[in-house]
Amino acid sequence: MKVQDFAYNVAARTLELLEQTQHYKIPEDLRKNVLNQIQTEVNDIIKRS
Repeated sequence: MKVQDFAYNVAARTLELLEQTQHYKIPEDLRKNVLNQIQTEVNDIIKRS
């Protein structure tokens, strides 16, 4: 698995957990925007780690 795929899966799971545990419905447009942003920033996130 690529690191980019891993980061995407972690972000998607985080959004799912927020919905399940906080009963917060994340609009589909916001979900897509967050996941796309993670994909574009993954290299910078890794560098900061």
